Amino acid sequence: MRSISRRNFLRGSGGAVLAVPFLESLASKEALAAPAPKRLIVMKSFSTQLIEEWYPTMSGGGYQLHDDVYSGNKADGTTLLNQALGGGPYTQAPLGDFQTANGISNILGPALNPFLNKLTLIRGLDFLPTVNHNYGGILGNYSSCTGATPCDADGLPDINTIDQVLAYSSKFYSNQPWQRYLHVSQGVDDAISYSDMGMAGGPVQQLKARTNPLDAWNDMFAGVEQPGGMPMDAGSQRDKLLVDRVYEDYVRLRDNRRLSAKDKQLVERYISLITELQARLDGGTTLSCTLPEEPESLADNEGTDRGDIERKWELFLDIVTAALMCDQTRIVTMSIHKALGPGPDPNDATLQGHYHSEDASGGTWHGLAHDWGNPNARRMLAGINSWIASEIFAKLCERLDVDEGDGNTVLDNSLIYWGNEMGFNHIAYSVPCLLAGSAGGFIQPGRYLDYIDWDGQSYFGQENGNVIKGIPHNRLLVTILQAMGLDPSDYEMNGQPGYGSTSTNGRDPSLWPTDYDMGSIGDVLPGIRG
Repeated sequence: MRSISRRNFLRGSGGAVLAVPFLESLASKEALAAPAPKRLIVMKSFSTQLIEEWYPTMSGGGYQLHDDVYSGNKADGTTLLNQALGGGPYTQAPLGDFQTANGISNILGPALNPFLNKLTLIRGLDFLPTVNHNYGGILGNYSSCTGATPCDADGLPDINTIDQVLAYSSKFYSNQPWQRYLHVSQGVDDAISYSDMGMAGGPVQQLKARTNPLDAWNDMFAGVEQPGGMPMDAGSQRDKLLVDRVYEDYVRLRDNRRLSAKDKQLVERYISLITELQARLDGGTTLSCTLPEEPESLADNEGTDRGDIERKWELFLDIVTAALMCDQTRIVTMSIHKALGPGPDPNDATLQGHYHSEDASGGTWHGLAHDWGNPNARRMLAGINSWIASEIFAKLCERLDVDEGDGNTVLDNSLIYWGNEMGFNHIAYSVPCLLAGSAGGFIQPGRYLDYIDWDGQSYFGQENGNVIKGIPHNRLLVTILQAMGLDPSDYEMNGQPGYGSTSTNGRDPSLWPTDYDMGSIGDVLPGIRG
């Protein structure tokens, strides 16, 4: 049987006949103080990110460029941060320091400006195993390189990705959820998630993503009714109507001459609670469990029709938002194989569809990433990621930034993680990471955190970037797991601290940094909690 959260129970109680003794539990401080659920949403983009396009490049106002301090490929055109962070050679800065009318960078543009105080930009997260194009690396399964690009890490054992650790944790889901997770994608139905399906020691398998919005809608909503018997597609005023019904029922009860003084007092207390809820629904943007319309079936394809790509992503965002708002699931992954971006003619501003192929076919998103040194290819690649930032990431932030009734928004109580399969120029060092939300206050947002040891040894440079040691990506995995409420005993394996492989086999230490501090591999990222 589906469990009903406190919030959904209050919404649905209008259709039930409630006994007066139950009123006290509804109105009690304990019930009102029940914590809002935490949610994890993961977005993955593909191939490389471009350093000067992704990160701030501002100087002045107390900031210098790396070029002013360093030479060679350390002089990468980006801003040098100067505030100490969490011990070690790490630095930080308020994201608001870099805000302009055009955003904080060419990719992280103006659509994100309203959310800068809720974002965390992280630089310097390194995959330790030798990884090529892959599926599950950003979530901890480094042994997941694509068939077209095998890698040394494929020899490592497959492990659950962290979303699946959460999906089967009784701490994350205290009751049986409607669905443990939702995976969506365009173009490729292999998800970025790997799971043993909650059977410890069982085989770990790659999961499938929904590429047809109708399939995702059916997973989340088919056959579901709102508590109280009102169908979920009853319209956007459902919440208000249910509260009105509760109020009217209890006004009639309050005026009943047979009601004792004690019971009348209980009813008055409950009416006050309902009135408060009504006021929240009437004023401002508030949490609303509103079902999106059932979409038409839009078959999966490898085409790059602009209208098809836009339509599918809008539908997926509708479904994801509603699934989280209605507490149908608390885990979503989004694999972005298709996006819009500029075309090959720099004088033509018309957006076109782009598809990420495994084999780096010419003209595809992957092919552009391999066209090193070509300014036009770099312009197109930056434009694709800029579109993702504004049309997927920012829109999801906007839809979730609504009052949850606990002084926070759904976004505040959640964590949206936009990661990449690799870092700059197809190298799995300094893999980009942008977070939104704070997981209910676990993370202190509004900052740019840089974990690169800029004064340390540099190794080799490649297209405006230098391999230089940062911090193990494993510590981001630990941070997310703990932010979602888990303890190390809930996820650590074989007596080893942290999560995810720390193997550097195949890395020549004269070419790659391998001397990471493994004594802290099980700790959250330095200074991320403020």
